[in-house]
Amino acid sequence: MSATALAATADAPTQALNGVLDVRVAPGPTVARWLVGQGAGVEAVAFGLASLEGAGAIHGFGEGCVRVLQDGDITVVGVFDLLVGRADDALQGVDLRPWMDWRGRFAFVRHDRASGEWCAVVDHFGTVPLFHTAKGEQLLVASHLKPLLRAPWVARRADPAAVFHFLNFACIPAPLTIVADVQRLPPASLLRWRAGQGRVERWWRPTYAEDLDGDAATLADGLRERLVAAVQRCRPVSGARWGTFLSGGTDSSSITTVLARQVPGEAVHSFSIGFAEAGFDELEFARIAASACGAQGHFGSIDEAETLAVLPHLPELFDQPFGNASAVPTLACAAMAAADGRSILVAGDGGDEIFGGNERYSKDMIMQRWFELPNAVKTLGRAIGRTVGGGSNRFLNRIDNFTRRSSLPNPDRFYTDDAFASECFDELLTASFRSSVTADLSLQLLRGMYAGCDARSELHRLMALDLELAIAQNDLVKVDGAARHAGVTVRFPYLDADLVAYTGRLKAHWKVSGTEKRRLFKQATVGILPDAILKKPKQGFGLPISVWMRDRAPFREWLRDLLLSERTRQRGWFEPAYVADLFNRHQAGGWDYSAHLWSLAVLELWVRNNLEGDLP
Repeated sequence: MSATALAATADAPTQALNGVLDVRVAPGPTVARWLVGQGAGVEAVAFGLASLEGAGAIHGFGEGCVRVLQDGDITVVGVFDLLVGRADDALQGVDLRPWMDWRGRFAFVRHDRASGEWCAVVDHFGTVPLFHTAKGEQLLVASHLKPLLRAPWVARRADPAAVFHFLNFACIPAPLTIVADVQRLPPASLLRWRAGQGRVERWWRPTYAEDLDGDAATLADGLRERLVAAVQRCRPVSGARWGTFLSGGTDSSSITTVLARQVPGEAVHSFSIGFAEAGFDELEFARIAASACGAQGHFGSIDEAETLAVLPHLPELFDQPFGNASAVPTLACAAMAAADGRSILVAGDGGDEIFGGNERYSKDMIMQRWFELPNAVKTLGRAIGRTVGGGSNRFLNRIDNFTRRSSLPNPDRFYTDDAFASECFDELLTASFRSSVTADLSLQLLRGMYAGCDARSELHRLMALDLELAIAQNDLVKVDGAARHAGVTVRFPYLDADLVAYTGRLKAHWKVSGTEKRRLFKQATVGILPDAILKKPKQGFGLPISVWMRDRAPFREWLRDLLLSERTRQRGWFEPAYVADLFNRHQAGGWDYSAHLWSLAVLELWVRNNLEGDLP
């Protein structure tokens, strides 16, 4: 079957992705589209949005669950899904910062007509995005990027630095966006703007006191108590239609189990997506977890045809280019929940990064031991690695990769885990593109984040780095973008600021010890998780694109046709011969290049849909 024929047969997604392409602007409490600002340009960019009632003197437009609060000269516009705190407190003075005591998800703009000050605030992990742009006395703040692309002063031209970061991180880290004239608020940030002048302040960061140690049983009891409390706090009110993401991993399984036991007799609905490909499917474990706690499980699967049907539509779903392929099964899961009438889902994102479950952490400890060897030994090892690597043998290439990365200190070592554009700088990027960026641009950004981590141990610095970048700017962008499109709000109990602070007090060895990950978490969840889940190897929620690109010619050729098309070549960013070689090398099996090729495809589709031609 040709790539064209495959795409044609996939136009009607099957049950798991049914309805995923239909936008729902309600009823989830953080599901809204809104825009506020001052100046003549506000109405011009508020295409298709209704004027907000009660917005007073400010220009406000929106739809969905956006709230407007007012008290005298103060107007607040935003979305709130608060578990602790009151949205009305946002009317208080900005210097009081009432949101520091809030728990849950929020993003809002506050305008003081008397002083003329505008403030924009996002929650601890920026789970609800805010974008802003200003020129002179004009200011626009929006929940989505695309309306701001209509502002007359915003050049609809990709920022080379943002593109370069995207190719290294699979996302664009705030405050950058794909266009230079628009910024995104970083996590836990406050924008203060008045009379054409603005500044951004961070109001919270995770801390790692590392002052808790001692008896394992006592510490496990303490962690269990706080874990259960954080999860139970995320339970929606009685009468709400809600459920859980259930991948079959330890985080989603523990959350589903705690909620299922919280109110006996009240069924918890869980939603799971799997794949036919071995090594990627975890539905067996999702069924074990659901059965063990009495949850009512909903199970679906997706294949390469469905994925290819959705891929051209991903630019419609995400505010910016987004390269994490697990966005597709996340979309499918959210669509299943929405089709079942669910407006809120509870998810396990962040567990790896606070409990120590990421495979990279234990690998980094092994690499650190190599790094501490005498230079002569490392030099010899590196020479061996260079000699055996570079071919089509995956094992020998891994030796080369290990000796190269292990010779670096952190965060450089951590960065090179998947620094696509930096690693292939001269081969991938054209000379004209290279003239706009430097090979270490993304590394320098990461070094700045690493230096700002409030932690003593190297493990905790890496975990803080992951919370800042891999979670707040990648994983949560994926989940929120997919869920908002389906009309679903997601709650993240393992990103509760109190729980994050408590786990930061635990010594690093309670997270990772040697090759053992989640050391204390596993003790704390004995009796919560079935043994099969506790003992299962780490797998993740990855889409099997590596298999499809290697073994499914229609899938591979569709991507190849896109990336080697004349339109893509004319953009002049990437060397076509090197892109073609990536396909050949991936198929030969020497290394997995599927994530890189997927990112290139997503970028191309997003630019075509949003920066070229008329905006939808």
